[in-house]
Amino acid sequence: MEKAHQVLKDVFGFPSFKLSQQAVISRLLVDSENALVVFPTGGGKSLTYQVPALCLDGLTLVVSPLIALMKDQVDALVNRGVKAANLDSTLSMAQSTLVKNEVMSGSLKILYVAPERLNNEGFINMMSRVTISLLAVDEAHCISQWGASFRPEYLKIARFAGEQNVERVLCLTATATPTVSDDICQSFCIAKEGIFRTPVFRPNLSLRVKVAASLDQKLDLLIPLLKGRSGSTIIYVTLQKHGEEILNHLMPHGIVASVYHAGLPSEQRAQVQSDFMASDIGIVVCTIAFGMGIDKANIRQVIHLFMPKTLENYSQEVGRAGRDGLLSDCVMFLSPPDIPILEGFCRGDTCSERDLQLWLQELSLKEPAKDGTLDFNHYKQMKEHDIRYAQQNVLNLCYAQLELDYGYLRAITPFYSVYEIAPRGNGWASILSNKSKVGTAIRSNCRPKGRKYEIDVVNAAAASGLDKIELTKQISNWELDGLIDFKASQVRARYAVLKPLPKDTAEIMRMAGKLHSRMLKREEEGIEKLRQVIEFATDQDCLAHNLAKYFGDENAVPDGMCGRCTFCLAGQSVEFSGQIVVPIDPAQIQAILRACPERNDPRLLARMAFGITSPRLTVNKWSTSHPLFGSMVSVDFNSLISAFDVECKKANYEKAEPLPTPTAKKRAYSSHSGGNDYGSGSSYSGGYNGGASSRGRGSKWARR
Repeated sequence: MEKAHQVLKDVFGFPSFKLSQQAVISRLLVDSENALVVFPTGGGKSLTYQVPALCLDGLTLVVSPLIALMKDQVDALVNRGVKAANLDSTLSMAQSTLVKNEVMSGSLKILYVAPERLNNEGFINMMSRVTISLLAVDEAHCISQWGASFRPEYLKIARFAGEQNVERVLCLTATATPTVSDDICQSFCIAKEGIFRTPVFRPNLSLRVKVAASLDQKLDLLIPLLKGRSGSTIIYVTLQKHGEEILNHLMPHGIVASVYHAGLPSEQRAQVQSDFMASDIGIVVCTIAFGMGIDKANIRQVIHLFMPKTLENYSQEVGRAGRDGLLSDCVMFLSPPDIPILEGFCRGDTCSERDLQLWLQELSLKEPAKDGTLDFNHYKQMKEHDIRYAQQNVLNLCYAQLELDYGYLRAITPFYSVYEIAPRGNGWASILSNKSKVGTAIRSNCRPKGRKYEIDVVNAAAASGLDKIELTKQISNWELDGLIDFKASQVRARYAVLKPLPKDTAEIMRMAGKLHSRMLKREEEGIEKLRQVIEFATDQDCLAHNLAKYFGDENAVPDGMCGRCTFCLAGQSVEFSGQIVVPIDPAQIQAILRACPERNDPRLLARMAFGITSPRLTVNKWSTSHPLFGSMVSVDFNSLISAFDVECKKANYEKAEPLPTPTAKKRAYSSHSGGNDYGSGSSYSGGYNGGASSRGRGSKWARR
């Protein structure tokens, strides 16, 4: 531990460790055992692997789901003189080659990758040539299907650790309930004594709740909060479009703010973040895309102008306030019109049962490759079967269920079908002298592309009779030997068949029904998460105590009363009812039917009406650009499905011919005379798009 203390002082400039950092690092360095760290946002999780990384001889591999956060961490480390890098899809060929060379030479100490990288054949080949002294799994709660941010790619990290003989594993998270912690420990063989948890309670945070009937009311309450601020402020909104709209509302009041969301150019986002970090009273209006990696001490206000989707999100976001220990305010607004937008997040991932049947049929009819594996282009399947993939990885969840729940498949290393090869120096001469069967097959199937070459390994394998894995491994080895650089594209997911997939129509329908039921259950779990947020905010109890209790820290708040929250100050909670029942307008139903000819999928029609995008809606231009998209966002989603099912049944679930749709102008947010009109055709980074063409909207909030 002497070296760890020296690294802490010399490299990071801290005189001593805080919280349980020293105990965590001792378990890794002295005991060589795995550990789980559950520290609140800003609690110093990163140091628990960065310090050991500089004490151990081999490579520290950090798995993180966010490319932007990885880059921030790397930049900070490099500025301190630490040899660190990230390896991701944003790097050029030359940049990737430089990182790989440093890994192979042993000069790189810390490498950041996304979880998907662990299935990359070239990456796994490279990792097999080095010693991984420490594997750090950031945002480890993503491994748990009980968590709010489950990602199937995380399930494969433990397998990777075993296959690569990783010496020790450190899992890190800020938002793990006891159930999620148990899942993490079971996956990585972490004993109870290897769990290091710091309560989420921060005594300097004042948790407040305000209720507003409309957006206008929220903004009226927001102005004095901002004018009375003593430091920087983060204002969280739900949709991308809200950022600019709130900004425009603040300007006439002399309040200068910036907007940040995933839809902005990367240069603009970087400038907004840089300006905010440098300012003492800066304001950023943003989606949840902002905040990861923000380590600013004097954030005095975190305002949720729109209710967060989960208590996990809320805990992370308020945790960015008051890191200097000074009093800071965290205000959450509850408003009935916000509920349907948030429900849209929960409803957005469920596809139709029929599409699942067609997807399963494609899998069962696919002829295996020579090695007995199946491979698929997920992006193509997403479009063909209307199953979302890019943002929420719904298609990956379907594959994960076949693997984890039913044992049909096992996801193995994906491959890229196209390789662009750039010779290094005299590297091509060495390749020309390679007379092996594999080398000959690659050369004979390469197509010149300027000074480079391009090969489709699937076609090359078919032409040569060799396995494509042999070809890709040889290309990877040539790169590692310094002969070439390459860039792979057109990824195909690959699966080992553990037992035959169902081929009988009745079996396929039963399996699709099971998968669809699980989707609906997950949908309701999302609704339950929303209900938990409302219960937290309106319960007759201290807000800080309620939050700590949710994460298993019942005794964190002294006497169960923080003395600063809405309940503690008023002696009672706020009253809020989100139950606003909006009847279905038959004319609006008919307008959607005229615009969209689909009659075999009531859910698709309901998604268009409610404002939840999908691949099929996007391809057919019935999504965000359509004036009727989101025109019925105020109506209960399940009621919409029922209404459209009646219409589809009349058409015998057969496609109709589209009729001309009357031209409609998009409503602008700035004309919200009633305060409840959010506009139409809006968008957010997660894929849900809410909008409405009617005033005075609300939603039906029901406990399910």
